[in-house]
Amino acid sequence: MFGLGSIGFVAPAVLFGLIALPVLWWLLRAIPPSPRTEVFPGVRLLLGLEDPEREAERTPWWLLLLRVLAIAAVIIGFAQPLLNPSERLASRGGGPVLVLLDAGWASAPDWAERRAAAGAVIDEAGRDGRPVILWRATVDTLAAPGPMAASEARAALDAMRPEALRPDRAAVLALLESAEATTPGETLWLHDGLGHDGEASTALAERLAEFGPLTLIGPAAPARAVLPPRLDEGVLTADVIRTGATGGIGADGAATTVSLAAMASAEGGGERRIAVASADFAPGEAVAAARFDLPAELIATISRITLTDGVSPGGTALADAAVRRVPVAVVDPSSVGEVAPLTSARHYLMQALEPYSEARALTLDAAIERAPSAIFLADYGTIDGNDREGLQAFVEAGGLLVRFAGPRLAGALAANTLASQSVAGADPLLPVRLRRGGRTLGGALAWGDPRTLGSFAPEGPFRRLTPPDEVDVRTQVLADPSPDLADKVWAVLDDGTPFVTSAPLGEGRIVLFHVSADAEWSSLPLSGLFVDMLRELLTLAPGQGALTPDADELDGTLWRLSQTLAPDGTLVPVQANRDPVAGPELAGGRAGDGLLPGLYLRADSGQRAAGAAEDIVMNLHIAGDRLDPFPPAPSGALVDRLAGAESVDLAAPLLLLAVLLAAIDAIATLWVAGRLPRLTRQPGAPAPLALALAAGLSAALAIGSGSDAFAQNTGEGETRERIAEREVSAAAETTLGWLRTGDAQLDEKSSRAMLGLGQALTARTAVEPGPPLGLDAERDEMALVPVIYMPLTARSVPSDGALSRLAQYIENGGLLLIDTQGGAAGAGSADAVAMRSIARALNLPPLAEVDDTHVLTRTFYLLDRFPGRFRGGRVWAEAPPEGRRDVDDEAGLPQFDRVDDNVSPVVVGTADWAAAWAVDDRGRPLFPVGRAGDRQREMAIRFGVNLVLYALTGNYKSDQVHAPAVLERLGQ
Repeated sequence: MFGLGSIGFVAPAVLFGLIALPVLWWLLRAIPPSPRTEVFPGVRLLLGLEDPEREAERTPWWLLLLRVLAIAAVIIGFAQPLLNPSERLASRGGGPVLVLLDAGWASAPDWAERRAAAGAVIDEAGRDGRPVILWRATVDTLAAPGPMAASEARAALDAMRPEALRPDRAAVLALLESAEATTPGETLWLHDGLGHDGEASTALAERLAEFGPLTLIGPAAPARAVLPPRLDEGVLTADVIRTGATGGIGADGAATTVSLAAMASAEGGGERRIAVASADFAPGEAVAAARFDLPAELIATISRITLTDGVSPGGTALADAAVRRVPVAVVDPSSVGEVAPLTSARHYLMQALEPYSEARALTLDAAIERAPSAIFLADYGTIDGNDREGLQAFVEAGGLLVRFAGPRLAGALAANTLASQSVAGADPLLPVRLRRGGRTLGGALAWGDPRTLGSFAPEGPFRRLTPPDEVDVRTQVLADPSPDLADKVWAVLDDGTPFVTSAPLGEGRIVLFHVSADAEWSSLPLSGLFVDMLRELLTLAPGQGALTPDADELDGTLWRLSQTLAPDGTLVPVQANRDPVAGPELAGGRAGDGLLPGLYLRADSGQRAAGAAEDIVMNLHIAGDRLDPFPPAPSGALVDRLAGAESVDLAAPLLLLAVLLAAIDAIATLWVAGRLPRLTRQPGAPAPLALALAAGLSAALAIGSGSDAFAQNTGEGETRERIAEREVSAAAETTLGWLRTGDAQLDEKSSRAMLGLGQALTARTAVEPGPPLGLDAERDEMALVPVIYMPLTARSVPSDGALSRLAQYIENGGLLLIDTQGGAAGAGSADAVAMRSIARALNLPPLAEVDDTHVLTRTFYLLDRFPGRFRGGRVWAEAPPEGRRDVDDEAGLPQFDRVDDNVSPVVVGTADWAAAWAVDDRGRPLFPVGRAGDRQREMAIRFGVNLVLYALTGNYKSDQVHAPAVLERLGQ
């Protein structure tokens, strides 16, 4: 490569053509423009006369300059100039180039720059004719990738996305040492600046340096992460961590300030920013705290805390229910003043609740009107009138009512006023029926000595707590024995007497402590257990949830990922039908290797304890809550950063300029010759002139579309207007679609296959499809296409975003034909492994092998096999509904339902139908097909016809009205 400052040329020899520009100037200057024609009758008198002296009129200098500039642009364009040329490769040969990308959470903030740097290296390797090994270092890497052409590596790079995991460098090292791995001649490692896996990072760098030249490219800015938020004295606090001040590559020790935003769930979906706080790093410090001083009502709505700059899955911390301060009302009829006595029930309750909630002392009617998440009622006797109706409505609507006994409640029991409040003889605002009179212990007239606490119910909210021996109970109200009493008891005394009981009421719950909330009846309010019990009860309140359970509590449970963190740190739904996760793996609330952070929902239907978590928030796991910098580079390795612009190819813009100058030259020549005014005066002439100019501009734009810097496109070189035009065309007629993979050869085969299938449908059926439509699953609208052909190979696995949109497509009624193109591929093949992961991602229903009872065998043609390029492969479709399938004992295959009108959302096979359907522009087959030749191709086309009609018409041929005709065709 030859360079001139910030401009480099891949083919500098072409620049010698610029030497000819003076000669071209002289030639062009000698060639006059077309003469201007003037009609004058007297000219006829001069016919036949010859002028011995002839002199050509010179071309105007500005027109000469225009033409020379156009030629110079063509010459320089073919020299392939590069803006900001960079030669990352250290050698011009010596084996494949390994491009290793850390595609974990820390790579998300600068992923575009990483992809640009990797693309520049791939282009450089392509210019040298060297193969490329593109390796994404993630925890799900199953095999070492092999070498590929630079064009294939470019397409694979464009499809790569970072994920909310850490790179597994130990796995990369192990695969690199395997026999299947290709030894690289040179390595470019785009690392994320962090020392994941500890010694594995150092070992991997040293091993790569042994293979050949090693270049380490780190991020321009060090990575930062946000730890899960917590409540600190009622203030929501989140710690931000960064790499240490010393040691390794990418250490960050400067004083700086980072900004964080608190995001809350908005009505109707989405999120809104409700607060911003800053975290100040002192010089050399690796941890800084951001504090959000917000009311409890706002804290309860917070979904996540995220960095405002450099967002990533690690720069986002999900807020679980444990940090939400729910609003609570404390009602104590014995203490109605501003200041509560230190011995009152109100004082004990407020002191115990304030660390975990927004507690306020209110009267009963004010508490009902305010409608908090929970109401704590201290020693209330008879509740009458509107207060009773309002309190009952509050609980039935989902509120939590916690009541404490005391002299007033005991007096109401003695007066028998509670029993008269319901037909059944029980108060609906009490969880159990209570006996008249209380139980006194530890006095001269007492029943016995004070009792201590016994066990807590294993299915109750206190199951995590251990009752201390020092708590004694001197007085209590007694529960009336009943057959269902045992199911309502959450805590007992050491003699088995119910101590805390509970029962649901509507959508809410009522809890009763059979002792008072002050220290008169027991020493419970004086112990730390009182605070712990109230904290656990708050998990039952609306807007609050249980703390993350430990491994023992989660043992035997199953959980399924519902939402996960996208590369930009936002929560996105998971359409994938992922395998459930065993409960103990979620202990601690920190996602480990291979376990994505996000929201996990309970997947099993087993018995659940009261207050047990229905969902668990899993944040990204960062070992030790610290970020270690990338280890020092091995000897001889080059160290670089992503800072600075990558190379930009200027060839396309220069050719665009040449075409535009040529178009201007054509118009200027007509003007100089005097033809332009005449053309504009002739009727209808401006239209062809405008069309000619538009054609030149279109050609220029077509050339320029190859440059991302000079064409506004949607990522695949196609303008939004063109996409809209294609969508309108697809909506106007039946259109067959195929999925783009980025592999040029595979995409061409898919396009030709859909073209050939469309021609067969037009010739044989009433269906007349329009031109086939190539679809980008991440961007294009697919609802307009009834059938989409999806080729699946080891290099064409769609991204998570594409699979999410495909899952929505089939859920809305589309049919997806998945073709692994591998013949009778085994279950352990790479395509089979990819198919299993895709089946989970698409949330597919149970599939069954298509047999001769499926309507696909008779939708249009009568078929008994479905070959493509290969024979013998099996075809799979949605299995018959449960209760509507009969299994053939001989074949072991399900008899597909004959009356259900649903269409299978997917049809899966391995026959490579695209090769059998593909035709050229003249309708001739493009690929050889099997040993049976034309007969096998004909059967493949018939299967395609049946498939499209099946997608368009459903299972109408399964109706029994068609049975006589089918039997007649079969000769039966």
